[in-house]
Amino acid sequence: MIPFGGATMGFLQAVFNLARKEGDAGNGLSSLLDLPSDPENGRVIRIGLKVSSMSPPYAIAGTGTIDVTDVLPGEITEEEWKARYLFREPASPSAGWRYSPVIKIGAPTTYEKFEESWEKFRKTLSEKTFPDFECKGVLAAGSGEIIISDLEPRKKEIFSYMEKKRSHTLVFGIEENGAFFYPGDLPPFIEYCKTKLGALSAQSEEGVCSICANPMTNAFHLDRIFSFATFDKPGFIPALDPKNIEGVFPICSKCFDTLNHGRAILDRSYTDMNTLPGYRLWIIPEVMGGGKAEAVVLKQFENYIVERKASGEGTLLRYLTASGESLVFHFVVWQKMQAKELVHLMVEDVSPSWLAVLESKWKAVRKRIFPEESERDMDHLDFLFTFIFYLFSEQNPKSADDKSVLTKTVIEIVARLLNRQRIDTLWLKSLFVSRFPSLMSGGVNPRFSLRKQLMFIEYIAAVNQSVKGFTV
Repeated sequence: MIPFGGATMGFLQAVFNLARKEGDAGNGLSSLLDLPSDPENGRVIRIGLKVSSMSPPYAIAGTGTIDVTDVLPGEITEEEWKARYLFREPASPSAGWRYSPVIKIGAPTTYEKFEESWEKFRKTLSEKTFPDFECKGVLAAGSGEIIISDLEPRKKEIFSYMEKKRSHTLVFGIEENGAFFYPGDLPPFIEYCKTKLGALSAQSEEGVCSICANPMTNAFHLDRIFSFATFDKPGFIPALDPKNIEGVFPICSKCFDTLNHGRAILDRSYTDMNTLPGYRLWIIPEVMGGGKAEAVVLKQFENYIVERKASGEGTLLRYLTASGESLVFHFVVWQKMQAKELVHLMVEDVSPSWLAVLESKWKAVRKRIFPEESERDMDHLDFLFTFIFYLFSEQNPKSADDKSVLTKTVIEIVARLLNRQRIDTLWLKSLFVSRFPSLMSGGVNPRFSLRKQLMFIEYIAAVNQSVKGFTV
């Protein structure tokens, strides 16, 4: 079973609508750019560069002021800040250039760890950042070497600005008369970035946009927005017709801008990283019937997710069950694998009423099998999904391949639950029985684990009974 299928038009339409409801983003450079990190958790370490002249190519004389600030300081908008950072990840981490001199450096916990990572940052700067700026006439020859040499004795100063559990980004800009100029404040960096962004599209002599149906001369493709939208994913749109060398789903620049903006909204406001350990969960809402209240409903949902991230509260799916029938949800489960995005699951049009069924069945079965455990948090759908992952992780996979098989099994089970599809309990029982030897030799309490397996089998049986007669 492929746990995502069909043309996924519902998913794309929902992402497209997120951007349209927030405001038309197809109006400039910022729609193709991203923030360097999460505004809530990220910090920016600014490195001022001294120059002999404000005329390009900038001849770097050394480093100046180093300080720290928020990702979105001041009163200007997120879109305006995107235009100042000029940040976007290159399609490949091995690319020998960057859109701007903005480099993510993560969140090292100790100075020793930071020093270990410094060689990687140094290599990114010396091989994949500054040389192309020098080659294209933005920086004078030798500037990169001067910057890196100047930073070496200032590593402790940089680390002093770093906070635990927060992501950090180095932003290089020009320092002049006490003012810091971001890359997007400087025309040579803007033109450089525009040239790189222009390479995102391909010339198309004829054809119409797959979304708006307008004629286009420059075609963009989804793999520039979703790196799992490739020809090796038969369930996703670009691979519907592998014979089509144009990429199957060409879109115009304006629709590309809007979808790209929608992707940025997904990453910013609709990504859950707590419910399924090790995976990212997108939950994309879609308002049924539209109308004037649509923007309000979407904003309420976005606000809830943002507040939940800030508080660490683990009740996202619980909230969905009570969100009312004006919404349906699209679920995507994926992993970040360096520059690639490995999609495991895509399920469309899941109603709150079906989520409520899944939760109520779970609550009833859990109380019957484990009456001594009365914690209400365990009744929530969030706990169920996390429970499924941990239940199968207790099966003690002996190899990477074995672990991969169990992961695919978990994803298939979650997909079938969300899709209102029956799950064969005999197959589930045989799977558990086949792993009894490894369970007995593992570090968990086997009796307790067997009770959990029994509970899960009974839960699946109860859901199967609801699948047959359920209507939205």
